[in-house]
Order: sequence, then structure tokens, then C-alpha cells
Amino acid sequence: MKYLSLIRRRADLDRPAFRRYYEEVHAPLALRFFPPQLYQRNHLDEAAEWDFDCLSEFAYPDDFDPMHVLEGEAGPLLAQDEANFIAREFTRSAWGRTLRSHQPGATGERQRELWLVPHGAGEHNLLACFERLLPALVPGQGACLEMLEPYYCESFPFAALISFEGVFAGALDPELQALGTLRLAVSCCPSPT
Repeated sequence: MKYLSLIRRRADLDRPAFRRYYEEVHAPLALRFFPPQLYQRNHLDEAAEWDFDCLSEFAYPDDFDPMHVLEGEAGPLLAQDEANFIAREFTRSAWGRTLRSHQPGATGERQRELWLVPHGAGEHNLLACFERLLPALVPGQGACLEMLEPYYCESFPFAALISFEGVFAGALDPELQALGTLRLAVSCCPSPT
């Protein structure tokens, strides 16, 4: 199962301090309790002006229930630690369902581009848009399209995530642009799994 969260830093922290704390303190603590198949933090570039600072991705085996873990010892410890760097009241989470993936085995810290697609385009239209993007990929560049649904929150502001390994050299599809798709450059920090 794949999840993602939009995370905002505490108002008294700048992005470099937020990132340092997340990478050096919180991520190692979280890994003590969760056996992820994927755990990567996508930190927005310093100049980006959105209402979140990081898009975190998590994937677990289908039979793993992260909420069950949070009901035990991990919940209070992680919540207490999150208060050191996250404005928790602004965290929004979704679960992701992969529609198409052309991902090579990218590992390590790297640059990525994420497109967050607001609600308004149907699944079929998003698949068609994604397929039109594939010829613009450079050799070895990966891309993935995931549909998003709220997870333990009332609503999630985006319907889909299109992710690219590296920077996408092509233009934003006109249909996606008309929807107000966010095109974000991020620095990806994966944890070993």
C-alpha cells in the first residue's frame, strides 16, 4: 500500500532547518517502528511558495497497518518528535494507486519533478495525458502516474501525482495546465529499506 503526506514546517523554522531535523532525527526514529518498502521525503526547493514544504512517500506490504503501529508505543513518540519540526494541523495524507509506471530503479538522493494534479480530470483523461508525456522522457528517465484519495483526513487537494526521476524537459500538458497543476522541483531523500 502506498501513502503520501503533504507536510508543512513549523513557522519558526526555515526550510534548511526543517530538512535537517527531518532527515537526521525524525526519519531514523520512524524507521525504528515501520518496515517500509519505500520511505522517501521530497523536499521542495527553497524558492517554492506553497502551503507545504515536503511531500513524503511511504509504501508498506498490503498486510501492514500503519495505524495499528501508531496506536502503540510509536504513536506518542512520533507525535512528540513531530511537534519539534512539523505544523501537524496542516498535514494532509492520501493513499496512492498506481495507474502507470515507467520507473527505472532510481536510488539515493536525487532531483525529481512532481506534478500535483487538482481535481477535475477523469482517470481516463489523466492516462491519456500521461501517455502523451512519455515520448519527451530522456533515456533512462522514469515516470509514474498515481491516483490519490484522502487517507485519515476529510479531503486531499489533489487527485493525482505524476512523478519524474530528474527534471522533465517537456512542457506541461495543456489539459493539466488548465486544471492548475503544480509543477514542483524537489530534492528526494530516500531511506534504505
